[in-house]
Amino acid sequence: MSLNLFFGVPLLVENIDAATRDVIHAKVSRYLASERAGRDIRPAAEESVSTSYYKPEAQVLKDAELVELEHFVLASATQFLEGLRLGPRRLEIERSWINVFKPGAQEAQHSHDGSLLSCSYYVEAPKDCGCIVMPDPIGARRVHREFTKTAGSDVLTRREIAIDPQPGRLVMFESWLPHYVQCNKSEQVRISIAMNLREAPLQVAVPKVQHGAAAAPTPRAAPAESPHAKPFLFEEIFEVRPNLNLRMEPVRNEIPTVVVDDFLKDPEQARALVGAAPAANWKHEKGGKNFVDYYDCRLRFPIRYPNAMVAAAQQVIRQVYQVATRPLDASVDVNWFKQITGKRADFAFPHNDITEKVSRSFTCVVYLNRHDECSGGTAFFRFKKSGSLVLDEPYTIAVRDDPRLAETGRDYWPARAEEIWEFVGAVDMAPGRLLIFPSEYFHAAYHPQNSFYEFPRLTLAFWMVA
Repeated sequence: MSLNLFFGVPLLVENIDAATRDVIHAKVSRYLASERAGRDIRPAAEESVSTSYYKPEAQVLKDAELVELEHFVLASATQFLEGLRLGPRRLEIERSWINVFKPGAQEAQHSHDGSLLSCSYYVEAPKDCGCIVMPDPIGARRVHREFTKTAGSDVLTRREIAIDPQPGRLVMFESWLPHYVQCNKSEQVRISIAMNLREAPLQVAVPKVQHGAAAAPTPRAAPAESPHAKPFLFEEIFEVRPNLNLRMEPVRNEIPTVVVDDFLKDPEQARALVGAAPAANWKHEKGGKNFVDYYDCRLRFPIRYPNAMVAAAQQVIRQVYQVATRPLDASVDVNWFKQITGKRADFAFPHNDITEKVSRSFTCVVYLNRHDECSGGTAFFRFKKSGSLVLDEPYTIAVRDDPRLAETGRDYWPARAEEIWEFVGAVDMAPGRLLIFPSEYFHAAYHPQNSFYEFPRLTLAFWMVA
């Protein structure tokens, strides 16, 4: 009989050579004595550790010139992924910060969700300064060991793993893994450098923002529609131009929208694919208007990272809004809409795209219709009762009192739209145009004309979050 082990938790513990360890220690000591460190390292809001984590612009690897540590971490991360039997990936350090644990300091359990790998490097680690501890992440097994009194020190029965910190030691793990730091019971400080790693995004050339109107793209002949009966590569159908021209186009100087024209290299190719693909209903409530007055459907395409379209959006958002983001999902959606009867409003239900548990969200929309099919665009609104452009308490209370004010899936067109919403402005559709805006703003598809009887309105949408 053989006993097999499953659901293992990968963990890398590696010690750097003594000479490099001493070089890093000297650089960190100089940094800690600097004016910058005094400004950037502050007590954590809810814990006893002092850290530079809460200063996003602070990057201790760069600030302390720790190139040796960066090389060591990236080499270790490559070995880590090889141990997981994953293919080669181009990695980069997304964030790096320094933690200073004075005697008596500790850190509560947490994880580094949103990154690929995380690690801690120990600069100073006196005896009894506190281990980094990883509880068994399988909750059912942890409870079982407690209930049956079968917990032990063996690899098969332990309820947690504690790793003793040592100067020059690196501990690396997948970012989802919960961990905490024990109390520093020594009489000296414990100093560590924490880092998050991610897969490096594809590099797309994005020039500086231009203010004002850009030249209209040159119309191209529309190809005859033909069904795509064969598989396709997402990066080929939705290929992004190598040199992008973006501009700020704020709606009435209130809503900070960004427009990138000619975003797709061949928008007609993308139009031919999504226009010929069977579209599935998604908001189809019993007694609703979908498939009665209109077709409101959605196509979902999975994507792999790194992805040029996502990478370009990341760079635009970082440049314009000064926010580092990641994609919300490993997929993009195409909203497929077609009229059966005449419109009952000039726009769909105004809404925002706020997702729970994110600090910032940005909506990215790519228009896929051809020139002769473009009509309307994306409109922005103010909730009349409060005068707000974004989600606020009066809107939440109003929807609670009358759920018909919000989108429920029963109808595409809002009733009494002009009584409830003030139209602020719109960004027009254009083939292959990318529109980006903060997701908290009220917005909706804009249909000032009855245009979408013979062909669907097609918009590709994805969300970048922080």
